[in-house]
Amino acid sequence: MGSSSIPNGLLSLSLAACLLVHLFPFGSAYPKDPTISYHNGPLLTGNVSLSLLWYGEFLPVEKTVVRTFIESLGMEKSMSFQSDVHSWWQKVHSYLELTEKKRSKGTVRIAREVDDEKASLGRVLGNESLPGLLQKATVGLANTVAVIFVSKGVKMVEACKLPCYLHGVLGKQVYIVVGNLEEECPGSCAVPFHRSRNPFMPPNAVTLEPPSGNLGADVMVIHFASALADTVTNPFGNGFFGTEWGQDSQAATVCMGLFATGAFPGYPGNVRVDPYTGGAFNARGLNDSKFLLPALWDPKTDDCWTVL
Repeated sequence: MGSSSIPNGLLSLSLAACLLVHLFPFGSAYPKDPTISYHNGPLLTGNVSLSLLWYGEFLPVEKTVVRTFIESLGMEKSMSFQSDVHSWWQKVHSYLELTEKKRSKGTVRIAREVDDEKASLGRVLGNESLPGLLQKATVGLANTVAVIFVSKGVKMVEACKLPCYLHGVLGKQVYIVVGNLEEECPGSCAVPFHRSRNPFMPPNAVTLEPPSGNLGADVMVIHFASALADTVTNPFGNGFFGTEWGQDSQAATVCMGLFATGAFPGYPGNVRVDPYTGGAFNARGLNDSKFLLPALWDPKTDDCWTVL
C-alpha cells in the first residue's frame, strides 16, 4: 500500500488534541495550520554514523528491536509493495533533496556501542549530565551522532515533557537522548500503546499493542525515529523548523500522534495488526520485523505524511 498525506484540517484537530493542553492555557483558540520552512543552516547529509550509549540496564529485546530498526533504515526498497522502513527514511531524505537539488542516498550505521549498566553518572540525569554522557558515547570518535538510550529506573529531568526526547548540539557534538518512559510517564510518552492522560482525548481513545511485544522497546523506536528525523533535518537549530504554538516545530514533532491514514484525536490511524501477535505496525523492516513509525511533515505538500 502506498504512503499517504493527512489533510491540514484533520491535522489541525489532531495536533490541537495532542498539544493544546501542553502549550496553551485552557480556553485559548486552536493554533493555525503549521508551516515548516528552511532557515539556510546545514543539514546532516550523506551517511550518518551513530555512537550508541546504553545507559542503565536494558533487556536484550529492547536493544535488539532498536538495532533492527537502525539496520532496516539501510534496507533496499521492498518489492512486495508493503510499507517499509526504507520508505520512511526516504521521506526524511526528501528534505535534503530540497536543499541539495539532487537525490540523496545517505544511510545510517552504528559506528560504536557502549554499555553503562551501572549508570555511573547517577540515576537522576539533568543538563549537567550531558557532557559526561556524550563523552561516554563517543569516547572522542569524531563525526558521529551521539545517541543516549536511558533505561527504566533512571530519571531524566523534564523527559516527560513533549516530545519525550531530546536532540541538539553541544559544542560541535550532535546528540539524541531517548528514555524508556513506560513507567515514569506512560500517559504522555507511551501513547498509543498506553491510554493518554491528555484531557482533550476522548474517553474511548484507541490503544494499540506494541509490534515487538515489548512496550518499552517500541516506544523507544517511535521517539528515536522522531529524534533522528528532527536531527537530520535540523541538527544545529537553523535547518527546517517552524515556530507555531510558541515553540519550534520540526519534521516529526509537528505530526505527533499520527501513524496512518484516517488518524484523528484518540485514533492513531488505520494501522495494520499482526494476526498472530496482535501487535500494531505501519512499516516492515529486516527479516519481516515490524515497527510503528511516526508521521513526518512533508515539506513539498505542507502536510503530515504517513508511511501507511
